Amino acid sequence: MAFRLAGFRANVVSIEPPGDITPPEPIGLDEIINGAVRRSQYAINVVRNAEFGVGIEAGIIRVKGFEEGIDVTIAAVIDGSGKVTLGFSPGFMVPRKFMNEVLQGVELNDVVSRYYGGEPNIGRKYGLIGALTRRFIDRVILNTEAVYMALIPRLPWNAELFRD
Repeated sequence: MAFRLAGFRANVVSIEPPGDITPPEPIGLDEIINGAVRRSQYAINVVRNAEFGVGIEAGIIRVKGFEEGIDVTIAAVIDGSGKVTLGFSPGFMVPRKFMNEVLQGVELNDVVSRYYGGEPNIGRKYGLIGALTRRFIDRVILNTEAVYMALIPRLPWNAELFRD
């Protein structure tokens, strides 16, 4: 969707990377960015004749002075030359009661699913943001925004600004 919004003609192929490509619950900016980049590299290497590989990783950023974390989605877009561009979604606070469990090693998706009555895989459906906003905003919106932000340096009118 982000590629179309940005004016790119794209045939999007969704792939699931191996489970060990990123930590189960990335915490910290470096882990989230590295996860998105690794996913994008996997995508461009696996999809035949791909012009771009897109990796999307959500995770939690800890902020000094706050017990809550900030959930953010980061997208990495890689091209055939290996150039990577990054984009971020809006971030939102993860409730303290969820953070406490995440910091003890429980995956956020599991915590959220349990809290919201046992519905499995909320994170893969509409995400914590969907649960917190009663689906006014969902993970697809955050993913789209992050990918669009990562495409900004690749937009034709920005090419000279971001040229190496």
